[in-house]
Amino acid sequence: MRRCILAAGLLLAGCSAEPLNIVILSARAPGDSCDFSDDTKYVSRGSLDLAPYYIPPAAAPAPPSVTSRFYQVFSWQNNLQAIPLSVGGQIVDPGSGNEFIADTAVYEYQYSDPSVVLTPEQANMHAVIAAGGDSKDNSVPADLIQPNAFKAINASTAINTSNQTLIVTFQLSGKTLAGASQVTNKVTFPLTIYRSTTTPITCGAGTAPTGECSTPGRDGNVTCGTTP
Repeated sequence: MRRCILAAGLLLAGCSAEPLNIVILSARAPGDSCDFSDDTKYVSRGSLDLAPYYIPPAAAPAPPSVTSRFYQVFSWQNNLQAIPLSVGGQIVDPGSGNEFIADTAVYEYQYSDPSVVLTPEQANMHAVIAAGGDSKDNSVPADLIQPNAFKAINASTAINTSNQTLIVTFQLSGKTLAGASQVTNKVTFPLTIYRSTTTPITCGAGTAPTGECSTPGRDGNVTCGTTP
């Protein structure tokens, strides 16, 4: 039987002929403290403003900065259960062999600007989830915009005049402690990409470029905020 999964606020792309053991679920909302800790709060998409800006004390004619990443945290669960090993009635292994260690992420892109060609990118990573780990207490991060994708999008011009849509699909792979290879479901998360201004933003004294979770341009225009 082929199996498909759909989680609220997030499209889990694709179907698998085999049971999914490691499942990525909803994209968590950052929350007030930006720690993505609450599994009950989620987001269905994000946005990124690629407006250039200066981080004080930098100023023209130095090259301006542009936010190049979109960090997002997802809930995930491990459907492989701990199977304790006992010898002579004594537990000698609590069953950690089904603990999963993700070591590779593959990102694929679809982009609304036809002049921009984005190819799949692979990134090394490290994330661990215990055998039987549930989505309430376990999460995994993803850098949704990888370096080559950012370079191509940032060099384009359509974002200067209109919003563009970047659909990111990623999948994690790795092994259990026992050595069994596993892959997660493919997860799709959409981003709106735009450039609110092509003129580098320079903030006044005591302020600096900022945004959601202190990331300039995340989920809103690059703005100047008070620095501590």
